[in-house]
Amino acid sequence: MTKSTKPPRRGAGSKSRSLVPVAPRFTTIALPERLILGDHAIDPEQVTQIPERRPYGEGPWRDEPDRIAWRDPATGYSCLILRQSDGTLSGYVAVTPSHPLWCYERDAIPSDLGISPHRGLDYSALCNQDGPPMLQICHVHHHARSRQHVPTTADSDASGGRDAWWFGFNTNKPGDLLPHGYARNDHNREAGQKVYRDLAYVAGEVVDLAARLKALEDQTASLGGDAVAGAGVPLVLDAKPKALLPRNGGGHD
Repeated sequence: MTKSTKPPRRGAGSKSRSLVPVAPRFTTIALPERLILGDHAIDPEQVTQIPERRPYGEGPWRDEPDRIAWRDPATGYSCLILRQSDGTLSGYVAVTPSHPLWCYERDAIPSDLGISPHRGLDYSALCNQDGPPMLQICHVHHHARSRQHVPTTADSDASGGRDAWWFGFNTNKPGDLLPHGYARNDHNREAGQKVYRDLAYVAGEVVDLAARLKALEDQTASLGGDAVAGAGVPLVLDAKPKALLPRNGGGHD
């Protein structure tokens, strides 16, 4: 009796895992000319929904996008709001190498400077272009919006290139509501009422962070880069023990 050369068929109950990673799905929303986020009006450069990160159930998150990128008109800094895997929103602002805090670790920034969005920074890293594009903490490529647009030095300086240094914060701290699966995310957390930090709130914190970073940059430039007025804090990178050389990527606590 001749042996079959066909590979054996898997039984209906057998399981196998794909070795190929599946990138998160996303839906890019048509860009409106103007978007109102609480008390702030922005001209968005990217508005996206990421189904894998959308919270379950009813709530203020139901009609929110999961990623919004824009350039803050008052400072010229690139700004980003990105939903995390627990359903909360995080905010980010990028600065260029000319900024006195460029390449500073989040916990190396003197508290006297008041750079503390939503009770403190949680992220600091170079522009991170690893992983799926919609999850990258990096600037939007402005020239991608129009094939006729030719990037200029002004675009690069304002939006930040690959050497942009991003500062960010989370909204999953004590007192914050984690909407993505209440039982799992609130297990062993502090007791008491919790508040979901919605898009309007996070946008306000992002704009305030950008304003504080810009004020520091302007103030330092007016002093020749030696110190921050009234604080006596030197802002030379080599003077701070935790001010590191540029590194790619970064992580939240």
